[in-house]
Amino acid sequence: MNDVTDGIGGSKRGSRGSGKTSRCRDFALGTLSGVVLSLVAIVTWIGCSGGGHYVKLALQPRRWSPDAAAKRQAHHSNIVGAKAHSNAAAAAHAPMLRHNNTGPTKHSPPPNPAKVHVTLGPRPYFLVSQLDDDLPLKRALSQCADTIKTFKSSDFVLGHRGAALQFPEHTHRSHHAASTMGAGLVECDVNLTKDRQLVCRHMRCDLHTTTDILLRPELAQKCTVPFQSSTKGGAVANAQCCTTDFTLEEIQSLCGKMNGHNPKAKTPLQYVIGHTPTYQTDLYSHDCPHIQSHADYISTVDANGGNFVPEFKMLDYNFSEHEGGGYTRQMYLDQILNDYDANNIDPSRVYPQGFVWEDIYYVTQSTVYGDNAFVLDKNMATVWYTQGQLREYFAPLVENGVQTVAPAIFMLLEVDVRGSIVPSTYARVAKEMGLDIIAWTLERSDALSLGGGWYYSTIADALTNDSDVLRVLDILYEDVGIKAVFCDWAATATFYANCKGISLR
Repeated sequence: MNDVTDGIGGSKRGSRGSGKTSRCRDFALGTLSGVVLSLVAIVTWIGCSGGGHYVKLALQPRRWSPDAAAKRQAHHSNIVGAKAHSNAAAAAHAPMLRHNNTGPTKHSPPPNPAKVHVTLGPRPYFLVSQLDDDLPLKRALSQCADTIKTFKSSDFVLGHRGAALQFPEHTHRSHHAASTMGAGLVECDVNLTKDRQLVCRHMRCDLHTTTDILLRPELAQKCTVPFQSSTKGGAVANAQCCTTDFTLEEIQSLCGKMNGHNPKAKTPLQYVIGHTPTYQTDLYSHDCPHIQSHADYISTVDANGGNFVPEFKMLDYNFSEHEGGGYTRQMYLDQILNDYDANNIDPSRVYPQGFVWEDIYYVTQSTVYGDNAFVLDKNMATVWYTQGQLREYFAPLVENGVQTVAPAIFMLLEVDVRGSIVPSTYARVAKEMGLDIIAWTLERSDALSLGGGWYYSTIADALTNDSDVLRVLDILYEDVGIKAVFCDWAATATFYANCKGISLR
């Protein structure tokens, strides 16, 4: 989700170099070619050219090597083969229409409690320590920190693309990390592959920034737009590699990485390596993280006792223009839901979501997956809507049986005349009309002491330090009344949910 926010929130690492760059890199890589796998993530700064320009050489020779990919691929060969059967079956046959009146299902009951040992790390405690001493919130959370020693998973916490603050999004380790930090709900953005399988990728066309595909010449040449270098005339480096360009097997042969690229790159290597936002890390990207299919994701989250949040994507794909219109968007939606049927997942554990509200109307009216379905909202103009305009705006949701709306954080909050953060008109009208609210996305920004970026744009003037993420979360829960929150780092919201006793398992 968050289709309008890619690349927001932070400067990029890396810098420029002269013609000596390649010679410096070749020397460094050659010198370290014998370094064993455990010595990855060595970063060498070598002065190349005058004028103070430096080149950051991410000397990780095993990071996306064919050997690493082959070992990982062999380890997951059962996933590529056996786990994809439900997608293949759905693609081969016309998806069934699941009516709400089909009677009882034979699904297993939701798991309770979760099947992972929840661990939070130091961040929640650091944030509590930074709160102003005179805040009642600090006293309450400090007492909680001193009292609670064992934490539980919470369905208040939704792992956005897994744990994308630190782990490559929609990889096994990202989805698993979200569960181990207490996210009772974990998201998969679902896109189609060339062979009409389902894969977890945020955007249909983001493989060039979220994987090492440009370092695989045999695959890179198949991209919709192969790599194009930057030019002295000012043209930025460019590429476009889409899930629909490749089979699922080809995509799962790639290595996931943190989302980032170098617009000034002259080579594919320069484009791919070392340009992760400064508030994130490449620490967990070095050994070829496994990209998950939708079936893999279901298996991982189910094994952890979690619940599922598939997002309907393919937003820029015209189904009628491909394969003679024989495969429709409704068939794509059904193929996703069929995977939960095939894996015997109870509909009460599935929370379908999407920016195309008509998709959610279909789910609520024509399938057994409608109770938890919710619409995503990125309509920034609603910040200026009147109460009357907002009632008219939300009316179709109520009329079509949608119970929950999920807007960006800044759409739910505003600063009043006293300088306090309060619920926005949008939030008040949504609750007035009986809609539940899910907010996105916490912990997806640079330091809040710097304003927090896009997600906090309506309340930036009221933010002073990083601990304000807890103040914002408290206002969203206590005053706005959200029922869940998307998080790039679940531990912070899990700590809060345990302190408040929210939707614990």
